[in-house]
Amino acid sequence: MKIATTIGELYSYGLSAADTLRCYQGTGFRNFDYSFYNVHGSSDSPYMQEDDRAWKSEVEDVLAAADECGFKFVQAHAPGYNPGRDSSNYDKCIRAMQRSIEACAMLGIPVTVMHTSFSQEYRYPDDRNGYFEYNKKFVGDILDVAEKYGITLCIENTSSGNMGVCYFPRRAAEMNDFIDFIGHPLLGACWDTGHAVMDRIVDQYDELKELGANLKAVHIHDNGVHSDQHLAPYCGALQLDSVVKGLTDIDYKGSFTFESEAFMNRRNGEGPLRQLPLEIRKDALALLYKIGRFALETYGISVE
Repeated sequence: MKIATTIGELYSYGLSAADTLRCYQGTGFRNFDYSFYNVHGSSDSPYMQEDDRAWKSEVEDVLAAADECGFKFVQAHAPGYNPGRDSSNYDKCIRAMQRSIEACAMLGIPVTVMHTSFSQEYRYPDDRNGYFEYNKKFVGDILDVAEKYGITLCIENTSSGNMGVCYFPRRAAEMNDFIDFIGHPLLGACWDTGHAVMDRIVDQYDELKELGANLKAVHIHDNGVHSDQHLAPYCGALQLDSVVKGLTDIDYKGSFTFESEAFMNRRNGEGPLRQLPLEIRKDALALLYKIGRFALETYGISVE
């Protein structure tokens, strides 16, 4: 199984995406998740421009850096756009999401994760059917492009701590129901371990068994139960055995992908100690890789 991590961990150092990727040399990681999560958030973003050249040039630079370093992209995260909060810029934001799918094709990424849309109009758990119908067009607009490029699109679970009263799948059965509702062969699930911990699902074996063949991707991170901290395993309440055993028993074919981007990566204050220097941050990434390798090899899973 491939061990991967999100390059979003190092975005806070202000480097280009290509230079960010180069920083992972020496950490042990060779497989990566490309985070497009915030590319829709600024009108200056190349993904929000009318012209295709700037965002394609950025992706080509990243691909060159990956080839230079012997790295591979195995997963991605689509922009975190939520039309349920603000749909006034829908067409441009959808275009940014669709461009991220094309970028996955350019980078050889087979699977990307997206957040379904949520709003105060659809409350958990009673307004499930309305939520499903509301998301039919939103997810469909992305699936249209995913189908063109053969990219698997995965919905993600979250927690009551993140969503409050809004409907959003929290459990595996809800994710399966939504996948069945959409009924597209390129729609699957990404199980987020840290979000489940926030809902006090610390033993996640049964959830993974419930997802079964629908599970195409994972986000591995740890949390306390009160906030979405995105920490490394062993920093919160996650029972890692339940995750690795669950992945083994469902014959999971995807990557073991960390989303522990806040592990030793907080910026606090404005003084010279507000953030770890990059070289120390890379030491933390090397530790994260070792944790992943330990987890998989303990269960007899060979690491690619």
